[in-house]
Amino acid sequence: MKLEGAIFDLDGTLTDSMHIWNEAPKALVRQFGGEPPEDLAEDIKEMGRREASEYMVARFSLPCTPEQVMDGVNDLVTDEYRNKVPMKPGADVLLERLAALGVPCGIATASEAFQARSAMERLGLWPHFRFAVSCVQYGGKTRPDIYLEAARRLGTAPAETVVFEDALHAARTAHEAGFRVCGVWDASAEEDQAALKALADWYVRDLGDWVP
Repeated sequence: MKLEGAIFDLDGTLTDSMHIWNEAPKALVRQFGGEPPEDLAEDIKEMGRREASEYMVARFSLPCTPEQVMDGVNDLVTDEYRNKVPMKPGADVLLERLAALGVPCGIATASEAFQARSAMERLGLWPHFRFAVSCVQYGGKTRPDIYLEAARRLGTAPAETVVFEDALHAARTAHEAGFRVCGVWDASAEEDQAALKALADWYVRDLGDWVP
């Protein structure tokens, strides 16, 4: 393929951080007196940040606003990005390879853009990216808006742009919008791996193994 650009998800793709989003919503619900189920993350995984916050307020009758939920979750996870989350295997190798090929890269994440930047700066990877865009502004990954915005910023057409994603629903959205897709293995979605592998143009367990 003619490769002109690359768009990377953050959690579960560039960083081993899906555990944060499994635990933070439950912790926040408990802070406001609710009793969340252990699989709450599964219920909200395809939702955008605001939609998930509205869902939690309504489902658990929380005495707060969706904005307070979003702020509370941000407070819980920002320190993790700034100081703790590790890089997924091979991310540095792949980004160096893309840089050598002159392929511009961006991040499209359900997390906040500043959180993505904090993590990438600490891991020494931020120089490889032109930008980070967030679902907070562009909506959840059940619709293609965030990928289309990232491609616009890269100046590339979807058919000449590869999206790296660990989440099946997000990979499906990118695929249906005309992007090439590389599925990335993550332990948090083991049950989706067969479907992700079948959908994607490429599939890797280690990002360093990917070649165009």
